[in-house]
Amino acid sequence: MRKSIGFVTVMLLVMTAWQPCLAEVDLDLLNSIPLEAEPLDVAESEDGRRIYVLTGDAHVRIYSNSGALQGAVAVPEGSRRITTSRQEDVLLVTNPAKRTLEVVRINLQYDFSVEGSPSKGPADAPVTLTLFTDFECSYCAQLASLLDQVHQQYPDNLRIVFKHFPLRMHRFAAQASLAAMAAHDQGQFWPFHDRLFQNYNNLNAQKVEEIRQELGLDAEQFQARMNDPALKDLIRRDLEEGNAAGVRGTPTVFINRKKFRGPRSLEGFGEVIESISKEAE
Repeated sequence: MRKSIGFVTVMLLVMTAWQPCLAEVDLDLLNSIPLEAEPLDVAESEDGRRIYVLTGDAHVRIYSNSGALQGAVAVPEGSRRITTSRQEDVLLVTNPAKRTLEVVRINLQYDFSVEGSPSKGPADAPVTLTLFTDFECSYCAQLASLLDQVHQQYPDNLRIVFKHFPLRMHRFAAQASLAAMAAHDQGQFWPFHDRLFQNYNNLNAQKVEEIRQELGLDAEQFQARMNDPALKDLIRRDLEEGNAAGVRGTPTVFINRKKFRGPRSLEGFGEVIESISKEAE
């Protein structure tokens, strides 16, 4: 009994003597985003690239993580809470007055640079398909073959714009992009593009040289262009545009500035192309 009393006494003395260490708290304002209406709720996309703000005028405004307004979408009157979903660009909007939960997909439109990017099809085609891709990606190789069929079926209605998005996991993808663009300077981008994808799982400097020789490209001009810093800047531009548009992997397709989420098949692309073309008539 005395031991127990002694132990309790010691613990009380220790607790009395111990004082928590108080750290100073310093808050840094990282950003201040001006809003056009009263904010009711806020959510952040899973990748941290976007901020969604539900405002009192029944809109969800979309901002980049730097605070730039990217767009707005109307939601039902009386909406009070928003939260993100595991599905990409999908928001859950709760409306207490109507006792509803609205599932809303955000379809943002993006502006992509065309200057310097390889393309095929008429510049005034009603449908522009912007493709972010990687020369060492097996799925990209499959899609390249499919898109060739799509373009053959809709030569006057479709323009395909090629964008480089070499993934870090693919060691030779960036070099392959440089080689394709060096071929572009000699008017041979698409033939070079096709041969790179035919060998997507076996790309190296030797294979690039074999393709160059096969297409009869000038060796000195080809190598000089591959080493041109301006060409590396162009590929870096594509990467930055893809990141800003939420590209996470390859291939990623945008049709008329919106991310394409339909079936990647001849029928799937054809349905969208025909629908947009009819509206443009």
